Amino acid sequence: MGKTSRAIALAMASALVVAACGGSTDSGGKGDGGGDVDKNGTLRFGFTVPAMPLDPHTTVTDTGQYAFVAPLYDRLTQITDGPKLEPMLATKWEFAPDGKSATFTLREGVTFSDGAELDAEAVKKSLDRALTHPKTTAPTKLNMIESVEVVSPTEVKISTKRPAADLPYTLAGSYGSIISPKALDNPDLDVKPVGSGPYVLKEIKLGESATYTRREGYWDPKAQQAKTIVIRGIADDNARLNALRSGQIDMMISKVGQANQAKKLGENFGFHSYPAAATYALQVNVDHENLDQVKVRQALNWAIDRDAINDSLLNGQCRPNNQPLTQGFDGFLEDPPVAYDYDPAKAKTLLAEAGVSDGFKMQLLVGAGLSPQDKMAPVLQAQFKEIGVDAEIVEQDLAQASGNYSKSDFDSYLQTRVAGPSSAITLQKNFDNPATFPGTLPAEILKSINKGFDPSVEEATALKALESASAAINEQALDVFICALPTQVAYSDKVVGADTMGQSYFQGIPDLRYVGIAD
Repeated sequence: MGKTSRAIALAMASALVVAACGGSTDSGGKGDGGGDVDKNGTLRFGFTVPAMPLDPHTTVTDTGQYAFVAPLYDRLTQITDGPKLEPMLATKWEFAPDGKSATFTLREGVTFSDGAELDAEAVKKSLDRALTHPKTTAPTKLNMIESVEVVSPTEVKISTKRPAADLPYTLAGSYGSIISPKALDNPDLDVKPVGSGPYVLKEIKLGESATYTRREGYWDPKAQQAKTIVIRGIADDNARLNALRSGQIDMMISKVGQANQAKKLGENFGFHSYPAAATYALQVNVDHENLDQVKVRQALNWAIDRDAINDSLLNGQCRPNNQPLTQGFDGFLEDPPVAYDYDPAKAKTLLAEAGVSDGFKMQLLVGAGLSPQDKMAPVLQAQFKEIGVDAEIVEQDLAQASGNYSKSDFDSYLQTRVAGPSSAITLQKNFDNPATFPGTLPAEILKSINKGFDPSVEEATALKALESASAAINEQALDVFICALPTQVAYSDKVVGADTMGQSYFQGIPDLRYVGIAD
């Protein structure tokens, strides 16, 4: 596979112990109830996100869209159970010695659903579209790509602007989807996708649901466990749980705030918790008044009672965390520079040292109706009040809130820090990204993150760089860190593969290609 990133690859072995809370499926093709996989079965999934437009290059959220496009589009690489970076359309890849280009060898005999052949030219055209389409949003993740070159019909070379060990990981996401060359100019790709994936779209109701049917002749039959897949968007947690309980769906994303209920559905249901990878955090704009002082940001971190939030609102499922990475990622610090705990007196002392002993006012933005953040916000508000900080809660539609925060319109934003398939990607997407960190990132932190992307450096050097970035983010309190968030799923005991979805190891989203339903 060549020089994929050693130092930034996930090291989840120790964290897998966390996953052993609740039922899990059997890897031998049996559901919890013991039945064989029904190759003619229908898998019905309840997602927190409603069906969205399916053009993978123009989506407003590649994370939210992934579940809907993964059955339809192949990528050069994929993240599978483990989690592991694995070949997909590319059978192997090799980095240049300087780490600034990689040559991918393509799988032969692959076709798109419209009959077009998948070759290096098709890959180039699709990736070029992702980078240059007038409405593209892909450069937010693919901005390391300098050019895409056809070496031969089965080889494509991707050159990058910097050493990019993260390239194969990034190409495994939604933006890396390869569209048929015959369909690149189609104006209706949002509702009529044309990919080389294991399923084709049968029906989509934007804002509601999407239905897929198995595509005959696909190169990886293991990625077609169900004949039909239905993904329903059910945003309300109780409604989603009731749909599972009543048999309207077979499987669902379970929020940590409903874990106790999901675990008690009965003997005909299972529950699985993936290792905690994402985090809940109060994102703060470090360029805004008062928040531009390290001691003020540290004071906010000492002011919150993480254990109380976890126990009272999150069913004990969100382990208190005081740094940007979670246990199991390279760069996680067993002994961080500042061990933030609940100490209001220390918080008040730091505010006094920063010259704001009388406190200050700040805005606390949260997505309207977004659970459990909407319940966490008043708790944070009350805890900040204890140290003299007056946090005004502002609720906005989720898309509006994210957009306004990215424009520096608000002081802080209570939201999930989504993890990536590697430590460097996780740090980059959360802190070297104006959409999620609109303030100024200290240059030394950016330098450390970028070193973690270099496949030509020694493993120890890359690890030291990631630890340095984590330590600086912790010490400078670039977030108000809250807790480590696992992806959790609840399901009927007929579901096979609920605990093996690669993307779910680091993002709260499903990948249903290897999930099936038993007889």
